Amino acid sequence: MSQQHARPHLQTHSRAAGHSAVAGAAYRLGLRLYDERAQRWHDYRKRALGEEIVRALTIAPEGSPAWATDPSELWNRVEAAEKRKDAQIARDFRIPIPFGLSDEEAGDLAEEMSWFIVKALHTPVSMGLHRDGELDALGELKPPEKQGYHAHLFFPTRKLEQIEGADGNSDWGLGAKFVALANKNSSGAFVESLNARWAELSNKFTAANGLPADYTHLSYARQGLALEPQPKLGRGAVALERKGFFTQKGDALRNHILVASKVYEAAHSVVLEVQKEQAIADAIRERTNPAARAARLAAEAAVAATMPKSEPSVEGPPAPAKPLEKPPLTSPAGSLVARFHAAAPAPTSPEERERFARAMKIVRIVERVLAAFALLAERFRRHTDDRNRRMAAKLDVSFQLDSARAERAAVEEKLKNWETAHRWRMATAKAFTVGGGGMPRVWRALTEQVESINRRVQSLKSAVRSHEAHLERFANEEVAMKAKREENEQRLEAAVVAFASLTPALTDPLLAASDEVERGLIKGVLPEAVLAPVPVIEVPEQEAARLRPAALRSHP
Repeated sequence: MSQQHARPHLQTHSRAAGHSAVAGAAYRLGLRLYDERAQRWHDYRKRALGEEIVRALTIAPEGSPAWATDPSELWNRVEAAEKRKDAQIARDFRIPIPFGLSDEEAGDLAEEMSWFIVKALHTPVSMGLHRDGELDALGELKPPEKQGYHAHLFFPTRKLEQIEGADGNSDWGLGAKFVALANKNSSGAFVESLNARWAELSNKFTAANGLPADYTHLSYARQGLALEPQPKLGRGAVALERKGFFTQKGDALRNHILVASKVYEAAHSVVLEVQKEQAIADAIRERTNPAARAARLAAEAAVAATMPKSEPSVEGPPAPAKPLEKPPLTSPAGSLVARFHAAAPAPTSPEERERFARAMKIVRIVERVLAAFALLAERFRRHTDDRNRRMAAKLDVSFQLDSARAERAAVEEKLKNWETAHRWRMATAKAFTVGGGGMPRVWRALTEQVESINRRVQSLKSAVRSHEAHLERFANEEVAMKAKREENEQRLEAAVVAFASLTPALTDPLLAASDEVERGLIKGVLPEAVLAPVPVIEVPEQEAARLRPAALRSHP
C-alpha cells in the first residue's frame, strides 16, 4: 500500500483566464521578463535563487535554436504564436518532491521529469524548483521534516518544429498544437504517462536515500483505499489564514480534516497524540503574528480563570476543587452532540476539560456519519420499493408475453390446418386476385389475427427488455449503496474507537445519549474491551473437578 502523499497536477494557462505565458515563466524562474504583447514588465527577482527558488532552467530538444532556451525570447514567441483572445498558451505540470531529499537531489528529479516532457512532446520546458513555504495552508509552522519542495514544469501548447515559409525556406518555430491535451477527455493517456513517470522517479530517488519507495500516481479510489483527498482552501483563503485571519473554509478544514486526523492518531497511539499536540503548540508559539499571539494569550488567560482553586485550611484538609464548566455548546438542541453534552459529567480538571472538548469534536464526526447512515437507509428503502414495483411490472408483462405467444401458436396452428385443407382454394385466390383482395374470408381473418398477435408479442418483448434494463440499473445502484454503507461503517468504527481510546469513561454517557438506532450502530463498532466482557479466570483442573456439579463429574 502506498503512503498518503500529494499528487502531480497538470494545469492549463489561457488568455480567457487572464494568464500570460511571459508572466508565468517569470514567476516560475524568478526572473524579470518583458511581455511584448502586453507591453509590461513582470518582475519576480525577489524570489531569490537558492532561497525560495532552488533551481531554475529552460531546456529544449536536441538541435533546437538558441532562442528555445532563452526564457525571454521563448515565451514572447509563445505569446506571438497564439492569435485567439481565449487561446491556451501554456501548461504547468506541478509535481511534489518527496520529503528527505537534498536541494541537489530534488533539482535532479525535477530536471529528469522536465527532460521526459521535452522528449515526449518535442517542446521546450522552463523548470522552476521551489522550496515549500514554512507555513501550511492554515498559517501554522510546518515541522522541519515536512518542509520540502515542489517543481513547476512550464511548457508551450505547441510543438517545436521546422516550419516552411512562403519563400520555400524553413526555420524553427512553434508549430502544431497539442490538440490531444486541449481537454480532459483526450488528454488522459498522456497525463497518465506523466504521473507514472513522476512516481517512478520519486521511488528511484527515495530508494537511493534509504527512504520508503512506495510512491504511486494512482488515486486513493484506484488503490481501493476508502480515503478522501484533503479539500483545497483556495488562494484567497490561504492568504488570509497565513495573515492570522480565520476563514469559513479554514474552519471547515480544521474541523473536518485535522480533527479527523487526530481521531486516527488517538486510536493508534497516545504517545503520538501527545507529540503531535506538543508540536502544534510549539509551532503556535513561534508564530510572529501579533493578532494571533494576542488571541492565544487571551485564550490562555480565560482558561486559567476557570481553573479550580483550593487553598489549604488550618482546620482540615484542602477544600475539594470545584468542577469546571463544560466547553460551550454550539450544536442545535436535540442533536447527538447536545444530548451527549447534557448527559456527560462536568470535567474536574483542565486536562479533563481539554479532553472533553476533543471528545465533543469526535462526537460531531460520529453524528455526521450517523446522519449519513440515516440518509442511506432512506435511499435503500426507496430503492427497494422502486425495484419491487419494477419487478412486479416485469413479471406481469412476462406473463402477458407468454399468453400472447401461446395464443399466437394456437392461431398459427389453425391457419396451417386451414391452408392444408384448402390448397386449391388458396392457389385459385393467388392466381386470380391482386393484393389479396380475393382471399377467402376465413383465410384472411386467420392471417390478420396472426399478424396482430405477433405485433403484440414484439411490443411485449420490448417492454420486458426495458424492465430488465431498469432492474440491471437497480442492481448496480445497490452495489454502489452497499459500498457506501461499508465506507460509512469504517468511518464510524474509526471515530468510535478513537473516542473510546481518548475518553473511555465517557462511553456510557454517549450510549445513554443515543437513541435506539444510534446506540445499536455505535455498540456494533465499539471495541470489546470497552463493552466490559466477563473476565476469564483460570482454575486448576483439580479445583474445577471439585467445583463441577455431581451430575457432570462423569462427563468432563
